Amino acid sequence: MLFFDTAMQYLDKEKYNLAPLSVRAYYWNLKKISNFCPDLECEYVTTELVQEYKTYLIQQGNKQSTINKALSVFRNFTNRMFQDGLLKVNPFDKIKIGRVYTRRGFLTKRELKSLYLSFEEKRRFLTQTEQDTMRVFLFSCFTGLRYSDLKTLNGNEIFDWKIRKQMHKTGDPVYIPIPVQARLLLPEKMTNGPVFRVVENSYFNRSLRSAAQKLGHSKYIHCHLARHTFATTCITLGIPLPATSKLLGHRNLETTLIYAKFVDPFLDKEMRKFNKL
Repeated sequence: MLFFDTAMQYLDKEKYNLAPLSVRAYYWNLKKISNFCPDLECEYVTTELVQEYKTYLIQQGNKQSTINKALSVFRNFTNRMFQDGLLKVNPFDKIKIGRVYTRRGFLTKRELKSLYLSFEEKRRFLTQTEQDTMRVFLFSCFTGLRYSDLKTLNGNEIFDWKIRKQMHKTGDPVYIPIPVQARLLLPEKMTNGPVFRVVENSYFNRSLRSAAQKLGHSKYIHCHLARHTFATTCITLGIPLPATSKLLGHRNLETTLIYAKFVDPFLDKEMRKFNKL
């Protein structure tokens, strides 16, 4: 039984529960394994082979984050095969995949305010698609919702200026009170249907950058930058980390702490506590 064919069977069963980009990412990472060992049988997936695959990825010039992602996908499918009895031993039992912490881009409070005001003043110079895209991006900056959640956000999930929604990525429920700035970005007449017109992810970013350029904003932005901006803004404003974590829908506080490392005022405030010794 070939590993690639078996993994693709698992993927075919679950693809309707995944975002299209996630399905594509899984597929291309499985293709990497197939390119490394075209006729790999499930029974020959061992710890030694995984180590060889890791070396292969390094020799191909991949970044550490790319290698970690490829190994995570490999582990995902081997775990399932092990659970289903297709593998006698789990090859990843003795392999630890580290995390790569990169500096995440975000808009500062001043940059966010400037972009928001520019949009309010100059939106008439944007095409309808650019207006829709920038509106979604800014709403995400003030609520922390992911692209996938904004795309599926319906009017019946908003009541009394509060969002109650099941997150697309994790399936976990999230509760987000909507700040005043974000309320002004919502349609005047709400229905139970989609709140925003959201184009596909690849075109979304092109449209977003085009809109930002017309508004005089020079920083390189993309859709997920909005979520990073929300996280760092919460921390900058002094919202407690547990509350920020809850708003973002993180399952553990460690994930939220990643953002705290990049907010200098937060670090300044925390270090001033030493002055009280």
